[in-house]
Amino acid sequence: MKKILFFLFAAVLAAGGVEAQEAVDSMKIFYRRGYRNVDLSFRDNRAQMERFLNLTEAALKNDRVEKVVIRSYASPDGTAEANERLSVGRAEELKAYLVREGNIPASLIEYHAEGIAWGMLREQVAASDMAGRDEVLDILDHTPLWIYDDDNRIVDGRKKQLMDLQGGKPYNYMLEHFFPELRNSVSTVLYLHIVAQQDSETEPEPIAVVPSEEERVPQQEPVRVPADAAAMPCETTVPATVPAKPRRSYPANMIGVHAGYCTSWITSYGLTSSTRPGYEVGVSDRIRLGRQFPFYLRTGLTFISKGYEVRGFDDSRTTMNYLQIPVGIDYTVALGERFALIPHAGFYYAVGVGGNRKVGAEEIPVFGEKGRFSRHDMGFSCGAGFTFGRFGSGVAYQIGLINIDKTDTMYGNDSQMVGYKNVRNRSFIVRAGVNF
Repeated sequence: MKKILFFLFAAVLAAGGVEAQEAVDSMKIFYRRGYRNVDLSFRDNRAQMERFLNLTEAALKNDRVEKVVIRSYASPDGTAEANERLSVGRAEELKAYLVREGNIPASLIEYHAEGIAWGMLREQVAASDMAGRDEVLDILDHTPLWIYDDDNRIVDGRKKQLMDLQGGKPYNYMLEHFFPELRNSVSTVLYLHIVAQQDSETEPEPIAVVPSEEERVPQQEPVRVPADAAAMPCETTVPATVPAKPRRSYPANMIGVHAGYCTSWITSYGLTSSTRPGYEVGVSDRIRLGRQFPFYLRTGLTFISKGYEVRGFDDSRTTMNYLQIPVGIDYTVALGERFALIPHAGFYYAVGVGGNRKVGAEEIPVFGEKGRFSRHDMGFSCGAGFTFGRFGSGVAYQIGLINIDKTDTMYGNDSQMVGYKNVRNRSFIVRAGVNF
């Protein structure tokens, strides 16, 4: 009876398709000593991340992602407690990055903070011709992490013996040549649903698999392996056949602060004004509109001081201070690993918060009941920025689109009338700032 049930079950699986997991790709992210954040400018992290996100994006579109597994490590230098925290921090930061930049659901990502990468270190030592190689391997293979006395006090251990060996020469060699390779989050493995279909008329869209530079994931040391290690997923890669197109990674959101020099003037009916220097300070927020193309929604809040001077007509000098909200679109043009050109265009809305107009010794407010100008202004803005890492600079030109003068004061006869009619702001700004 059992045999009959077994064959019936097997027949059902063969007819309906069997769903399983397959690890199809992995990457290796390196870290600077003591750091936990994902730094794409360090080593080949950017290329690794771009390739992995390309593949993952295709898999997500086909609803084939089973899970993404992160295993993070630290090097032996430093205290054991600090390295454990660092290993956990690197795993958490990488998970957050994949959720934020790769749009991978957090529920699909699991991570294991493995602590010090003793297994990887052993493989590096075994493949080298370093002085004291055999003695180092013997310590790695047979010395526990900690050795206790009868009172349960730590009296010796693996790291101490490595540091004491031959006066520390092998340890210093490993510190320089091997330890940097151990500071990583390795084997960020993408697992896919693999479905064997026989009767289905449609096949799942094939996914291009790109080989990782690490064809084999180093195994952890055979000494003191956790009891549940056998249950952990296998971290092998599948050779690739179709290369994916590399893509630069762009932040999903960037908040920055900036300051700049502003020169401004007005246009009016037959009246020519001179420029007046001013300044601006503010915060900006750039929100990415999609992963495929680096278009951003640009907004923020800026305090800007505008104004103008009129000579030979009424010899006046006017200052107008605004709180200004820009709303526009920009596009990031990558010029290298850390350089980018960012053209932008959009509109702004401004509210006057202060200012005055000086005519001789008389000083008159420009806004409010006694003022002649409307508090509200709106216009068009365009320009371009240049960034280097977190730092940037740029220029912008702003054109007021509405009449800000409430009086329409005119002078002269019918054929030669001049004055304040259809008054519109104009500004040219040079700024610099930093993004967070």
